[in-house]
Amino acid sequence: MIQRKTQTSEYWQQQFKVSHKDIESIYQQILEQNRPVELNDIAIALVRRHCNEEELQVRSEFQDGKLYQPGNSYKVDEKLVFPALNFATGTVTRTRSGQHPDYGKFTVITVNFGNGSTKDFVANFTHEHRLNADQEQGLASLQGLAPPDEIYQEYEDIICNKIRAALEAHSDFVSFNDKYFLSDLLTEFHEGLFNIADAAIDINKGPLATDALIEQMGLVESADQIIDLMRFSVNYRLDSDERFEDVGPEGQVLWYLERMAPPEAYYPPRRLQMRRHEYDASDYDADLFALLSEIDDEATPADEAELPEENARKVTVVINYPHWRVGTLPLTPKMLPFFPKSYHNPVRFLFVDGRTGEKFPGWTVFDHKYVFGLDDWYKKNKLPVGAYITVRSGKDPMEVIVEFQATRGQRDWVRMVTISGNRLSFQMTPAAIGCKYDELMIIGDNSPESTDKFWLNAEDRDRSIFDLLCEVFPELSKLNPQSTVHAKTLYSAVNVYRRIAPGVVFQELISRQCFIPMNHGYWTYDPSLRDK
Repeated sequence: MIQRKTQTSEYWQQQFKVSHKDIESIYQQILEQNRPVELNDIAIALVRRHCNEEELQVRSEFQDGKLYQPGNSYKVDEKLVFPALNFATGTVTRTRSGQHPDYGKFTVITVNFGNGSTKDFVANFTHEHRLNADQEQGLASLQGLAPPDEIYQEYEDIICNKIRAALEAHSDFVSFNDKYFLSDLLTEFHEGLFNIADAAIDINKGPLATDALIEQMGLVESADQIIDLMRFSVNYRLDSDERFEDVGPEGQVLWYLERMAPPEAYYPPRRLQMRRHEYDASDYDADLFALLSEIDDEATPADEAELPEENARKVTVVINYPHWRVGTLPLTPKMLPFFPKSYHNPVRFLFVDGRTGEKFPGWTVFDHKYVFGLDDWYKKNKLPVGAYITVRSGKDPMEVIVEFQATRGQRDWVRMVTISGNRLSFQMTPAAIGCKYDELMIIGDNSPESTDKFWLNAEDRDRSIFDLLCEVFPELSKLNPQSTVHAKTLYSAVNVYRRIAPGVVFQELISRQCFIPMNHGYWTYDPSLRDK
């Protein structure tokens, strides 16, 4: 099949640009529809336009000259079209005889393509050749091309990003959540109406949908009078006002006040911030690789993490020290289906305590892979690091049920964090634990404020992960008669010092001679080999 430029990845990935003609066609598309238009619809229409323009160009070039086919005869000054050369056109300037031992006699024609470029082609070639078809067959060979909608699906991100950038550079267009309209046609509003919107959200003590705000602002007498253009105009104005924030999930707009949102909804707590470190999970043995999905850290790539079960009704996760300290949960692949989310903004929803029914606000922060809002709940229920937390969907899609596996009050021996000078230490201490927990990851801390000071000091000193492991390993090994430490325990303890992904901890274990693997994920440490 003869390939056109709009059928190639090179065109859409490298050559495609949004031209002035494209901008004009988008302007006309919005004007004709007289409503906000989705970026996807704009992009598909633009792809169709580019494909149609090439179609017209091809057909006009066929009309301007004869389709070149090796079996035909051609005269000097005759104009030819060459489909195999991207439908280039040229003029025959010379003919001469040619001969081949296998194919006999034929004619050689010289064709001038302009700018001094000439090429020789065979003519009067009676033997079988793929280009020896009549003109109708030649045109038929152009059929079976990928349709514009299919091309768009293949290069959607590239095409949309280029269109988005071009429209944002034009003052004629305004946008909200990848819908576009013309700035001159926006509905006008009195500034005082947005003070009313501010007050309505404040009184509600929670987000309000666009339609609810339109009614509160007195723009319509009844909800059935609200049209898409009014919704878009209000959304655009609210989005441009720094007082308001969209905190709705994908496909739903909910307006909230910036002053009412916690900073953690927009800026990840320092405790959760990780420095980038590379590791290669293919180097791990089966035990370590299995632990990546078992720990289920948000920093673990999706192809190494535990995947969600189909139609799962609940999911359980173990909280590590950083998440415990700031009241968050990791937003991992298996957790995602249970939380309302957006790819554009943090989402405010309600947690529901599965034991008491109490409701309190939570935030899904998709960009930074965590869910915020559990600090008071952790403290009230005296949950330790390593506690099993279960999450399930509520009846309302904007509610998420959270609970722990309660046990009768008992005193268990747990690893307790203590600060000794400038060093972090661990001791086995009896503590009242009222929930089920992962024995390999549990850590108690009776003075988290002191631990915070130690953590800040360790951050400022910028110690290497290897140094941290060498310091924490002896502290943990003294708690075990065999002097062994499990890889999960090391991960849990090192995260008291610094937010570190499990894969990075495991990479240090397998890369240093001083860490010696035992069975079932346990390791020992030989300080005499530290510098080897």
